Amino acid sequence: MPKRNNKRRRVGKLKANNYGIHLLVGIKGPRAWKVTIYRDGRTFNRLFSFSRYGGAETARKAADACRDQLLLEHLPKLSRDVRQRIISTNTSGYPGVHYRCYTGIAYWVARTTLRNGSSVTKSFRVEHYGYDRAKELAIRERERQLDSIGDYRSFKVIEGERRLMQLLVENPALEISGL
Repeated sequence: MPKRNNKRRRVGKLKANNYGIHLLVGIKGPRAWKVTIYRDGRTFNRLFSFSRYGGAETARKAADACRDQLLLEHLPKLSRDVRQRIISTNTSGYPGVHYRCYTGIAYWVARTTLRNGSSVTKSFRVEHYGYDRAKELAIRERERQLDSIGDYRSFKVIEGERRLMQLLVENPALEISGL
């Protein structure tokens, strides 16, 4: 029976647990910290090798400073802006508003995904309101749903949001909209 490759497991144990910073491990052991931030289809990578910075601790401090700077310079979009993107299958021309017909009953539907992953949906029957009025009501409902969720920065992982909040507590002079 072949030996199991322990490299993957070792990387998992040694991986840094902070947002955007990972420990790079080579054959001879840990060798660098890597900062990676993703924003709007762009990737920001920086490498902090132990040999160049004189050890793991000083390289980590430099990586932390770099990550914090990148985080503040390239903030994620506001949640409302993310939810206003029109996907390729949208036929209404309004994000979050679509037409549905179930078993011969037609609806205009307003749908918004919430921060926790659940969604809020409200339907308007074409038979009851008429086609144009039902669509108009669905568009208004979608706006109401967006207003109710508020404006916050849309991080893919909670650690990024926590780190940004920590930076704001440490530096009260920083002013960032949408927090």
